[in-house]
Amino acid sequence: MLVQYMQAHFKLDMGNSILPVRRELSHERMVSMKYYELAIKRKSTRDFKDKKVAAQTLNQIKDYAGQCKRLLPGLPAEWKVLEGNPGNLSGTAGYSGFMIEAPSYLLLLSGQEDGALENAGYMGEDMVLKLTELDLDSCWITITDPALLKQRLHLDTELEPLALIAFGYGKPEGGTRLDIKSPASVHMKQRNGQIAPKLYLEDAVFGGAWGQKSDLADWEPDSDLYRAFIAACCSPSVLNRQPYRFILDHDVVSLVLLEDEM
Repeated sequence: MLVQYMQAHFKLDMGNSILPVRRELSHERMVSMKYYELAIKRKSTRDFKDKKVAAQTLNQIKDYAGQCKRLLPGLPAEWKVLEGNPGNLSGTAGYSGFMIEAPSYLLLLSGQEDGALENAGYMGEDMVLKLTELDLDSCWITITDPALLKQRLHLDTELEPLALIAFGYGKPEGGTRLDIKSPASVHMKQRNGQIAPKLYLEDAVFGGAWGQKSDLADWEPDSDLYRAFIAACCSPSVLNRQPYRFILDHDVVSLVLLEDEM
């Protein structure tokens, strides 16, 4: 999500510095604004209404799936829309051991070349933003047994299941949401405010060096880079751990991946 938003606002020079591109409501600018709005609107939903997605909307999703953005255009990959009883998926996928019941699912089948997982994540987020644009809610689901999943769905293909996304119409959450870390660790979290990033800017962005406070608090909230960081802080990750941070050093932004605590 951060990559897509920043690509529309900035260009990289040979030294990996990020240079602002000045435009006045150009096509790229309008696209980036759309990405930002969708990134803020998007939220993970784990409790869906028992309401089918309209056939016309499903057709829009299928049409877009054939042209969704990808990191590796040459890598074989295709989306399938699954509908009906999620019992077929039980034991093959879930969110921390729970199967998320939804009226529909998106399944990505892909080749296994280098970069396949990164490409699957990129394609998945592009589809999630499309679902959000169509006023649909969604939730990433971990595939735990790809071979059994293919067998259950009678998929005769050399491509492997790499991504699964539940989607439909979420039930109203009110001010709380379930925080599921495992079947034995389920907690309720209170939501406050209109924008509730999973990671706050002051914890996500350092200035100059690791651990140093950045000056983002003094920036205009509608500035391009500020919005890019907000979008990144609202982006999903496994179990909402957000294992990444940023170092902003003049015109260079470094992405730092944290050690896996799982």
